[in-house]
Amino acid sequence: MCRKKIGLTGFDCRCGNLFCGIHRYSDKHNCPYDYKAEAAAKIRKENPVCVADKIQRI
Repeated sequence: MCRKKIGLTGFDCRCGNLFCGIHRYSDKHNCPYDYKAEAAAKIRKENPVCVADKIQRI
């Protein structure tokens, strides 16, 4: 992005690239990674749907 030498202070992004301190956030480097879909999938995985058995009527 800014053509700054990164060296050891670079930040890894989930899109797989390495960025400087200014462009490390996803909104600063137009990150193609979908954080919202990943968070929704994680919530679905960790919180399964609980369905109780129906009661028999007398």
